[in-house]
Amino acid sequence: MLWFLAIGSFLNSTGMSFIWPLTTIYIHEHLGRSMTVAGTVLLLHSAGAMLGQLAGGWCHDRIGPRPVMLGGLLAAAAVTAVLGWTTAWPVYVACMVLYGIAVALPLSPVNAMVARSWPGQGRRAFNFNYVASNLGVAAGTALGGVLADRSFALAFGGASCLFLVYTLFTAAFIREERLPAEPFDEGAYPRREAVPEGPVPWAPIAALCAGFLCVTLVYSQWQTGNSIRTQELGFGLSAFSLLWTLNGALIFVGQPVIGLIARVLQRAASQMMLGVALLALAFGVLLTSDRYGIFVLSMVLLTFGEMLLWPVFPASVAHLSPPSMRGRLQGFILSSGTIGRMIGPLLGGMLYDAFGYATQISVMTAGLVVPALAILVYERTRRVAEAGVEPGDP
Repeated sequence: MLWFLAIGSFLNSTGMSFIWPLTTIYIHEHLGRSMTVAGTVLLLHSAGAMLGQLAGGWCHDRIGPRPVMLGGLLAAAAVTAVLGWTTAWPVYVACMVLYGIAVALPLSPVNAMVARSWPGQGRRAFNFNYVASNLGVAAGTALGGVLADRSFALAFGGASCLFLVYTLFTAAFIREERLPAEPFDEGAYPRREAVPEGPVPWAPIAALCAGFLCVTLVYSQWQTGNSIRTQELGFGLSAFSLLWTLNGALIFVGQPVIGLIARVLQRAASQMMLGVALLALAFGVLLTSDRYGIFVLSMVLLTFGEMLLWPVFPASVAHLSPPSMRGRLQGFILSSGTIGRMIGPLLGGMLYDAFGYATQISVMTAGLVVPALAILVYERTRRVAEAGVEPGDP
């Protein structure tokens, strides 16, 4: 089943990657709106995605994954088809919100199934699905950039077709497997004996959600600021899309390096802290030069930081989740990331319009202190929760 889920994630990411890297450019240059307006539209889109993730997790726990996935994918195919031909600004904004809801509905059910698909190897299961998803990012950004150079309508149409293919694939192959709950991998998470389902350990989960929100808020600045910055410096759309193709390719070929790091830094919190440090370096180097090679170096650092962060956050939540709450809690962590992506482009666009690129990058990079503190809180409260004591107890 994990292979089927990974193939589906590849198709989904490929379709989404036809659209998202170019959204800011499309709104700012093709539709003639300011960066602040572009950030506002992305905020509304992400708000829709947050609702979709929460609704998807809630529905998964009640009616199962297949109806949620099929409904969301069919809606995503329809809305992206409309985005390809509409020129009316209100219709475009409304479709972006609906697209956010529809494309996010399958994500929580997929994560909940991934958590159960490889018993005893939770982090590896999430990482496997993450790699497959980012191969889709590499394919989608490369193809989407080429299509957008010809026509933005072609990029939207290609995304719609891929969502339809994913719908058919889901109908044919995705089945929920009822597997007994087992402990996650002992390297990142200590082994626990099987016990009756207990209360949700909200403190470490809330810390993870706060950390993931702040990390994605800062991460979104790379796309928001650099999509316009590269155009100002004379680099074409294909050159910007190529950076995201590099991102997806590195996620695939860089897995041996990540595996080595995971063996050295066995705790999930240690891996996340290193990831935050790499993100800080990725943004820092952007302020040193305007050469295209600096954008490439920044993307390399950003990608390795992302590889250490993105699979570990949902895997850590899954490790802490009672079985009956798995879908909803995956919805919470995914929605936290979506809130970061929702707020990030708006704040970044406002900083860019008011103070310029350098201030936007500097301020947002300083914000990485917050997720670092949240990770420390998570590690402390996780140990307390697994020991079965309250934080104030000896």
